[in-house]
Amino acid sequence: MDEAIGLMEEAFSLLSEASTYVPKRVIMDIPGENLGLFFKPAFVAKYKRLSIKILTQTESVNGSAIPNILGVVMLINTKTGEILSLCDGEYITALRTGAASGLATKFLARKDSTKLAVFGCGAQGLSQIEAVTRVRDIDKIYVYDKFEEAAKKLISRARPEVASLIEFTSDLGKLRNVDVICTATGSKKALFSLKDIKPGVHINAIGSYKPSMQEISDDVIVNSRVFVDELKSCLVETGDLIKPIEKGIYSREQIAGEIGQLCLNYITGRESDDQITVFKSVGNAIQDFFISNATYEKSLFEPGEVIIELADRT
Repeated sequence: MDEAIGLMEEAFSLLSEASTYVPKRVIMDIPGENLGLFFKPAFVAKYKRLSIKILTQTESVNGSAIPNILGVVMLINTKTGEILSLCDGEYITALRTGAASGLATKFLARKDSTKLAVFGCGAQGLSQIEAVTRVRDIDKIYVYDKFEEAAKKLISRARPEVASLIEFTSDLGKLRNVDVICTATGSKKALFSLKDIKPGVHINAIGSYKPSMQEISDDVIVNSRVFVDELKSCLVETGDLIKPIEKGIYSREQIAGEIGQLCLNYITGRESDDQITVFKSVGNAIQDFFISNATYEKSLFEPGEVIIELADRT
């Protein structure tokens, strides 16, 4: 995770500098099925390589042993056209998404942050915990999920990885003590409102990737300094921004900028301890490129035993 956070800083910096070619992703909802298909390519001239991620995503089904996100990432040599590697899309998606939140938390959360809340207890939830605890000294974590069993599974997986106390709750009142909030759900309505959170909180909002979805309430967006992974994609893909803009209570000009611009010191981050900050991410193929490319490089320069770790799906 530490390495992945560093890779995300390079990825988003190049994205904001327009040093990459990342066409708009294709998302197809399969008629009559609870399934979305994602096709996400990215080209980085610096490395003479491109990646393509093909991913399926289903809505949460309580008790299912099959992950909600499955897929593959291909890395391709653009000089020869050969496929260099094929990586697990489920793991790469979780790792790079968590790492992006870790990067945003490093830049935007208050230095004295000690309490974390995570909404959504799938694979993304675990990577959010891993990332945030790498960049802030978190001593207490609250996890929220509509399925208590999913929360219990997340807690059992997270406890060996972090020293923080972890508690499942549905009480939004606990958010008044939380310094960092991560949302990783497919919710179509806001998970909390401005009155539920405290001044100075930082929010990583990674779950709303369609105009119909919304995790962050209008009043939180309006009263926050908002950063995005990529401006053009967020303005057309996430209900977190589209809905308040369509209502006329928010505008694109109020968005502080891209996280890559913050990495490059083109814009300022948090302006006061009491300011609420939001990192809104819909995910970008450049993230998949950097993780899969680094994985391929490791396979070249670290020869020897290959260890394959399979997720426990029992």
